[in-house]
Amino acid sequence: MTVVVRLAEVTREHGDVRALKGVNLEVAAGELVAVMGPSGSGKSTLLNLAGGLDRPTSGTVTVEGADLATVKDLAAFRRTSVGYVFQDLNLIPSLTAAENVMLPRELDGVRQGRARAEALAVLEEVGAAEVAGRFPEELSGGQRQRVAIARALAGERRLLLADEPTGALDTATGDAILQLLRARCDAGVAVLLVTHEPRYAAWADRVVYLRDGLIVESTSVRLESAR
Repeated sequence: MTVVVRLAEVTREHGDVRALKGVNLEVAAGELVAVMGPSGSGKSTLLNLAGGLDRPTSGTVTVEGADLATVKDLAAFRRTSVGYVFQDLNLIPSLTAAENVMLPRELDGVRQGRARAEALAVLEEVGAAEVAGRFPEELSGGQRQRVAIARALAGERRLLLADEPTGALDTATGDAILQLLRARCDAGVAVLLVTHEPRYAAWADRVVYLRDGLIVESTSVRLESAR
């Protein structure tokens, strides 16, 4: 089993606050790991470290064998290797749905025509093809979530990080979002999902529980009854 992301003895301190305390975690290709825990337990910090959006105070984070501390251009590395679904989505208001999905690929030097074709294909995959030409303010919450996921999926990224991607969604839309993540995972992508909903964590292969910056429990799941 190929490990896509590995956190080894990772600690993250913010002043006097230790957000993470010697965390060890691996996520393999084709594995969906859900991270749960109370507010302030370190869930988003863990995700930010795994995606190279933050650096550990101590310990190492590797993605596809690369130690993120030694990667010279982290932004470029993230665009090619890591897809990130932010809790607040971070869609650019002045760009259409398709243009939001295209942007990371274009920044990587992909020609506009190819980037657009990829964007339309992944928007189709997530069930949002009909909103390709609309701006974020014209979309429903569920549609914006799908566009954000499409942006994270575009290209050949092997790691997908999702921070509460079902927040504020109704149950049916939330289930559809998890189906998308699960399908991508089953195709070989490693997925790390932060959620507070046991219903959605049940789609995972494994659930990791954080409390006060520590992993206090790790449980195998895959409850077929939740499908």
